[in-house]
Amino acid sequence: MDDQHKRAYRQVARAAATQDTENAIVIAFRELLNDRFYDEITLDDVAAAANTTRQTVIRRFGAKASLLAAFTQRIGDEIETLRASSPTDDVAGAVAVLVADYEATGDMVMRLLALEGRIPDIEPTLEIGRAGHRRWVETTFGPGLKSFGRAERADRLAQILVATDVWSWFLLRRTQKKSVAETKRLMTEMISRLLQD
Repeated sequence: MDDQHKRAYRQVARAAATQDTENAIVIAFRELLNDRFYDEITLDDVAAAANTTRQTVIRRFGAKASLLAAFTQRIGDEIETLRASSPTDDVAGAVAVLVADYEATGDMVMRLLALEGRIPDIEPTLEIGRAGHRRWVETTFGPGLKSFGRAERADRLAQILVATDVWSWFLLRRTQKKSVAETKRLMTEMISRLLQD
């Protein structure tokens, strides 16, 4: 192997190692968010969980807010991919996809929401999540509201947003201690009523 090929190989290997390190850091950060509030997590915690150093975390992402932004992009893509499988003609099927999402991410999202208004870092994450959820509701349930006039359709979409919000999942699953099956049934019934003439 000549020097040019060796240099190219080293560059590819270095890029792959950098990507592996960044992935490990984001995964570690996500695991910490699954158990703790954002403001309780330090870059030292992230570094230890990713089996790297604080300096490496800073070199790759800078401040914790930048790490949160990278995490937001990644989890947003995952959620969008998951929810893209939602049927638009089957309320129960769409709710099953939604509840599966909340079972995986709901508690973490609720911890982020608890800090809203106190920690500016999390505002972009919450806004991206809300915008994505609104798009999903409009895409999934909007076609079932075509028979309504514009104002009524807007009102019902607003109500479906509430019925499918993570707060609704939290109230059913955590506050009222409903099972996953009961939660899916109750959310399906709420939405189905809103889709009826």
